[in-house]
Amino acid sequence: MQILWLWLTLTLAFYVSWITLSKVDFLYGTWYEVGDFETHINHYAPQNRFRHGFEQTDKTTRLALFGGIVEAIHHQGNGLKQLHYTDAKNRTIPLLHQSEVVHLKDVANLIDFLSSLGWGLALAWLIITAILLSKRHFPNIKTSLLQIGLTLMAIGLLIAAVGAKEIFYQLHIWIFPADHRWFFYYQDSLMSTLMKAPDLFAYIAASLTALSLLCFMLVLMFFHLPIIKNVKKLR
Repeated sequence: MQILWLWLTLTLAFYVSWITLSKVDFLYGTWYEVGDFETHINHYAPQNRFRHGFEQTDKTTRLALFGGIVEAIHHQGNGLKQLHYTDAKNRTIPLLHQSEVVHLKDVANLIDFLSSLGWGLALAWLIITAILLSKRHFPNIKTSLLQIGLTLMAIGLLIAAVGAKEIFYQLHIWIFPADHRWFFYYQDSLMSTLMKAPDLFAYIAASLTALSLLCFMLVLMFFHLPIIKNVKKLR
C-alpha cells in the first residue's frame, strides 16, 4: 500500500503542477526568451502558406495568443476560432486554420479526461492516506526518494535509448484519432511556429517534472513532521 501511495502522490503532484503551470501559460514568456522564439517566428512566419503578416506582430501579441490557446484547451476548446492577430494593413486574421482547431480540441478532450481521472486518483489518495495515518506508518523519505529516483532514471534511460521525439510522435499516434492531423510543418501552421514545436514541449516537460518532484518531496516531508506524528499518536 505504501508503494501505491507513493506513486499516487507523484501522479497527483504532476496533476497539481500542470494546473499551476497552466495558470502562468507554462512560463511561455520565459521560454520565448530562452529559446529565442522571436528569431524562429520571424523566420518561418513569412513562409506560412495559409496566414500572412504574423512576423509583424510583437511579443505581447504572441504571448497573448499562446495564453488564449492555453485558456481554450482547458475549456473544451472554446475560443480557439476567435484567436486572431492584426497585420500591418490593420486586417484581422484568424490565428488557426481548421486542422489546427480540430487538433487543439482533441487536446482539450484529452485534458478533460485526465482532469476527471485526476479527481478519481485524488479520492483514492485520500482514502489510502487515511489508512496509513491510522496505522501510523508512512514510507521512509530516503527510501521513497531512492525508489522513485531509480524508477525515473530507468524511464529516462529508456527515453534516451528510444528517442524523445520518437516517443512523442508515437504517443500522438496512440492518443489522437487516426483521421485527425496532429503533425504540422512550420510553413503550414502558425500554432507550431508560435510554439517552436517541439522545443516548447521539452521546456514544459522539464519545468513540469521539476515542480512535480518538488511538490512530491514537500508532501513526503509534511507527513513526517513532528506535529503529524503527534496527531498519529493521539489516534
